[in-house]
Amino acid sequence: MKNLPPPSRDSDSSDLRKSVRRYKYRKKWHGHDITDNEVEQIVALYDQYEADSGEASDSLKGERLQQILCEMIHSAYDKTQKKRILYSLRERLFKGVELCPSCGIGAPYELDHHLPRSIFKPLAIHARNLIPMCHPCNNKKKEVFGEEGITGFLHPYYNVLPNVEFLRVVVSIQDEALVVYFSIDTTAALPNGWAEKLLNQFDTLNLDDRYQQEVNTYVTSHAASLHVNYKQSGQEGVRNILLLQSQFETTAFHRNHWRPVLLRALADLDEFTDGGFAVIYPIPESMIEDMES
Repeated sequence: MKNLPPPSRDSDSSDLRKSVRRYKYRKKWHGHDITDNEVEQIVALYDQYEADSGEASDSLKGERLQQILCEMIHSAYDKTQKKRILYSLRERLFKGVELCPSCGIGAPYELDHHLPRSIFKPLAIHARNLIPMCHPCNNKKKEVFGEEGITGFLHPYYNVLPNVEFLRVVVSIQDEALVVYFSIDTTAALPNGWAEKLLNQFDTLNLDDRYQQEVNTYVTSHAASLHVNYKQSGQEGVRNILLLQSQFETTAFHRNHWRPVLLRALADLDEFTDGGFAVIYPIPESMIEDMES
């Protein structure tokens, strides 16, 4: 789980003006030319959205706006696809985002509407209602939309994660295999209501199962380093390399990203650091000698 910097709102008005237009199709006119007053009304809704940190409210549904205007903005989201007029908006939103902020596993290829566009139509092309997300997270999130479109997820742009540990993992070795269980610590010092949202988000996205599926592949990528450090410095060498990697990944992602959380837990597991890792992730001795030479 990671925050993203809020995208610029410099193109709010221009995005609306160039995408909400009348057009001719099969010799008939369709659509709606947005007026300056309507642009101001929509931008005012964007301002309210920002003031409320993306929290849902009836006024954000645009009930006082013309229905055709709301429908046109709703449809304008399709213009963010490649080679269409709002594609530059999509490019801006994905720029610099390498991992899905919700799971920290896969690359984001889709845009999620934090408040669903089917209900909050005026927000369909609002940059700060659009979150880069991987397909599994986006798909799971869509399944839990209620009638009011409220999912109980934290907002990656507005709900800045505090520097406290709330993602926990229990690690053990059973039958020469690494066993892990991730969970949300609901007793952590979080802002009021956040623990419930984090727990809801964690459960909805099946993060424990999905993290477990990533663990062995990830730890295997560090196996050679663990073996070399154990041969050179014993258990302390393994602990040090795990903690060093954890510090690096905490800086790169967040202290509650699953990878640094896992590394810290492994560093504290004596059975793992004192040679247990070698049973789970064996490497031929000859290979270790080659790496040292």
